[in-house]
Amino acid sequence: MKIFNHKITNFLKPLTFAMAFMALWLIPACSHSISHAATADPPAEQAEEPVEEADPAPADVAEERPVGKILFIGDSMTGWMAERLNAYGDENGFEVATVVWDGSTLPKWGKAEGLVNIIEEQKPDAIMVSLGMNDMFESRPEARFGDDLQAILNAFGDTPFLWVGPPSWPGHSEGEIFNDWLAERLGPGNYFRSDRLSLNRQSKSNPHPTRDGIEKWIDEVVEWIPENANFTLPGVTNPGEGKMTRGKTFIYKRMKENL
Repeated sequence: MKIFNHKITNFLKPLTFAMAFMALWLIPACSHSISHAATADPPAEQAEEPVEEADPAPADVAEERPVGKILFIGDSMTGWMAERLNAYGDENGFEVATVVWDGSTLPKWGKAEGLVNIIEEQKPDAIMVSLGMNDMFESRPEARFGDDLQAILNAFGDTPFLWVGPPSWPGHSEGEIFNDWLAERLGPGNYFRSDRLSLNRQSKSNPHPTRDGIEKWIDEVVEWIPENANFTLPGVTNPGEGKMTRGKTFIYKRMKENL
């Protein structure tokens, strides 16, 4: 019996050794398999759907478009002023339509039914006004002219505008109250104050500037526009000394005529 057990023991020893050896060989293989499974490449990412780009903003929203046409209206000073401005237009690519109403006042323009019709006919991109020389001595401008001013602004609607205030009247100190009132009522970017400019006049008592005085005046206005006005000109290249031209539309009304 002892001999038999001894034989069995001797027989099992090599078998045990072989099983142990196989176990040692299998463990790394299994570990490698497990490790490989744990670190398997992730599934391919799904292709991202293309993002639609928004349409570019319209030109008039993304960037303010320069004006192509200006309607210049006002009293007797307006004629030469518009002609100097039109010379700028010839040089820089815009036109000026002009309506001169000799001796006109804020009440005249405020009550003129023809103003709306003129604006509708001309379809300007911007409006410029030279008005107030015949009203500037009024000490209570809001009470006297408030309704008429509002009627003029209502006629303009959404069209951007620039009101060029009257120059000082030689030999008179009045006008400060009127200019202050207009500047406040019209707001920033809509009023160019002219009463502090030094302009050559046609005589010591005549408020109308000479041609070279008008030239200097409009040159000052044009230089002011790019940084201050509520509209943009295509350019502000100076047309040269003494240059004035009349646009295709030039309407002149005498003092007693209706607009």
